[in-house]
Amino acid sequence: MKQKVGAVFGIIAYITLLIGMNFYPKSYPVSNMNDDIHQQLVHYMETHRVEPSEPRIDSVWGFVPGLQGSEIDYELSYNNMLLNGSFDSSLLVCRAINYEKSPEEFRETPIYKGNENGDYVSLLINVAWGEEELDKMLNILDRLGVRATFFFEGRYAENHKNQVQKIHEDGHVIGNHSYSHPSRWGSFTYEQYVDEIKKTNDVLKSIINEPITYFAPPAGEFNDRTLKAAYDQGMYSIMWTADTIDWKGGTADVLINRVMKKLQPGALILMHPKPETVIALEPMINQLKEKGYEFKTIDEIVEGTRPECR
Repeated sequence: MKQKVGAVFGIIAYITLLIGMNFYPKSYPVSNMNDDIHQQLVHYMETHRVEPSEPRIDSVWGFVPGLQGSEIDYELSYNNMLLNGSFDSSLLVCRAINYEKSPEEFRETPIYKGNENGDYVSLLINVAWGEEELDKMLNILDRLGVRATFFFEGRYAENHKNQVQKIHEDGHVIGNHSYSHPSRWGSFTYEQYVDEIKKTNDVLKSIINEPITYFAPPAGEFNDRTLKAAYDQGMYSIMWTADTIDWKGGTADVLINRVMKKLQPGALILMHPKPETVIALEPMINQLKEKGYEFKTIDEIVEGTRPECR
């Protein structure tokens, strides 16, 4: 009898041990619980967690993409600092926290801006002309470590395949800006919109060997037929927050001021390959960096990723 009771108590003790192990906090190694790095790291983690933002439809801005949250990865950050010997915020590693809704649920609605809860902006460059200016802009972007999104007119892309390919290889995103940039764009039928969009997608896909997901309508003009045509081709319709209005003219300072007046977190900044835009590009980027903004391509804006997190 005593043996049976002892066995029962032994089983209970074993189960209790297992439960205790399962509920013991696993975020931090036990051996680190009392050291200075651990204490400072835990405090930092508790005060620097950022919750994700869900995508939504806004009455003014249309589809506003979501934005991942972020938290500190304890193990990777701790190991980095252990090698260093002390707490160092430059050695922190962040981990993204996903939001719940899919951007696909909102694809029928145009996008004018990214999520306002992150200090990001995105450069959008519509291309139907300006081969030499475009090459100069690419050199500036490469030197400053900035990636942008280029929306190509189909006819231009057909005649500048090597340039389109190089832009893609340099890590920029390629988008669709219609095939012929027609002046009568607003009066087209649904079928005509589909033809313009599909022809350009076919041209671009043949060059970069990837599907084209983002569409910028000529002159930013759209209607229900335009949006449906883009949606039916599996695309997002992209507008802008801040426009250089470089096609209308103005000095480099004027172009920069036009952007800065409309600047906000998540801003989509529109420009074209024009001579004054080339002059304005580097100081504009430097001013944006000085204000604390990081640059994202349109896919990163729409997907709401945090490039700095793993």
